[in-house]
Amino acid sequence: MEESLAAQGQLEAGSGLRVQERDGRGDLWQLNPLCQRAYPNGNTRLTRQVQGTVHFVGNLLVVFYIAAQEEGPIRSQSYDLQAVGGNAQAVSIAVPSRLRHLPSEETPFAGLRVAVKDNFAIQGIKTSLCNRAYHELYPAATETAGCIQLLRQRGAVIVGTTKLASFAATEEPLECIDYQAPWNPRADGHQSPAGSSSGSGAAIASYPWLDIAIGSDTSGSGRRPGHWNGCYAMRPSHGVLPVDGYTTSFSQFDVPTFFGRDVAICKAFAIGWYGDMLPKVEVLPPRLVYPLEYMSLITNKDQLSLIERFIVDLEAAMGIKHEEVSLTSLWDMSPPAEAGGQSLDGYMKSACRDSFFHDDYQNFSFFRQDYQEKFSRAPYVSPPVRWQWDLSAMITPTARDIAVGKLEVYRRWFCDTVMGEEEHSSIVVLPIENISPRYRDEARTHFNPIGVPMLFLSPIIRGPEFTVPIGQVPFESRVSGRTEQLPVTVSLLASRGQDIHLMSTIEEFLHTSGRPTSVDTGRAMFSDPSLAKL
Repeated sequence: MEESLAAQGQLEAGSGLRVQERDGRGDLWQLNPLCQRAYPNGNTRLTRQVQGTVHFVGNLLVVFYIAAQEEGPIRSQSYDLQAVGGNAQAVSIAVPSRLRHLPSEETPFAGLRVAVKDNFAIQGIKTSLCNRAYHELYPAATETAGCIQLLRQRGAVIVGTTKLASFAATEEPLECIDYQAPWNPRADGHQSPAGSSSGSGAAIASYPWLDIAIGSDTSGSGRRPGHWNGCYAMRPSHGVLPVDGYTTSFSQFDVPTFFGRDVAICKAFAIGWYGDMLPKVEVLPPRLVYPLEYMSLITNKDQLSLIERFIVDLEAAMGIKHEEVSLTSLWDMSPPAEAGGQSLDGYMKSACRDSFFHDDYQNFSFFRQDYQEKFSRAPYVSPPVRWQWDLSAMITPTARDIAVGKLEVYRRWFCDTVMGEEEHSSIVVLPIENISPRYRDEARTHFNPIGVPMLFLSPIIRGPEFTVPIGQVPFESRVSGRTEQLPVTVSLLASRGQDIHLMSTIEEFLHTSGRPTSVDTGRAMFSDPSLAKL
């Protein structure tokens, strides 16, 4: 499918976007409302030329793609799309009709509507990283990121790009200065969407006409938005998908990730996107690992109850019992020789921070230098990014290399001692984060990883991690003044290369246990209240 784009510059606030039909052949596109705004034209036939671009619209940075399809000539006509500039709150966007696309062996994603996080290059479009200085400095991309091009080659339609925490760092909505943070539709509508793939998670939880959203994950940027926006999130095995055209933070951890609402669609998407690139691995007898240190971080009793019931059902489906494991005790009983007798906390205290923060800071040195040379001033970055960069600037290359070495030691120890990879296909159950209200108007403490946070496990061992919605917990909202429901998920971590086996295991388990296999958009994940308490 040939696609082309004409980007004629950013629109001024309040202007309209005119989409011109030209004599020729066109595809059928449908104008879909964002934020419950009705658009009167319904189905509209458009061609491949678009006179302008639309920037951040709700949770999406919208860019119009018009796909050329073989059909008879059509007459010239114009349509007005009500688009505004960088501060759009509610407009309509064009997405392709599903009626015209039939999947085939070559194009399994034909007609699939996909949004992409704005740290992946798309030809003809400027990348912003949700920082105005970065957007101002660099021209539109000349090539599309490799992993996104794979989607287009397989028939997917990129309907727009999504917001993120700037530079894929850690920002809460109050700290998102250059562009307003995406809106999490769950609960009272004023909860944090988490990050850094905040727009991708919020878009999937908001828009039923969107099928999949692409994000990225270094140390939780994909799994946390799945958790807080109540949707499925998949972090693939590291090193499988291409990363050219992806603005990375720490290459040893960085992976493209994706969000969805239906477990079967998510598995099919993983198979079609990168299943043929996975390493061949042997599936061994199953094992279910329950890490005590991470589970002890959950203080919400309702959340912990949902997790425990999930594990009971998973045990029944897999025909095994979970094993409670203390990582600290295992380390003390069987430490790696390289640790030299140090405790787990002592040996790994600064390994995650010094490795990740050093490379992330250095990866943006070109941006700081380029901006200074062009504008004779330093670029603006948000306070959380500035704080992290100031700390990262003090990490020496030697400290970084020592930290990277410790990550490798920990990877081998965890895979051998905890996962038992030579004898088992283990699944590690992780709670991600304690669930409690996280209002948009509250700032949080700075991100400073100490030891091995649970969100660093899959990056370190390079294995897949699948985030699965399992229920909802009540809280009294100070916004709505009534009882609302926060989403709860768990993450399942497996050994590298076992992505499809992991997703198949969870899909089969959800079916056999009678648990929901999909989530709704909007305030609640499940329309049936009884499903929220499984």
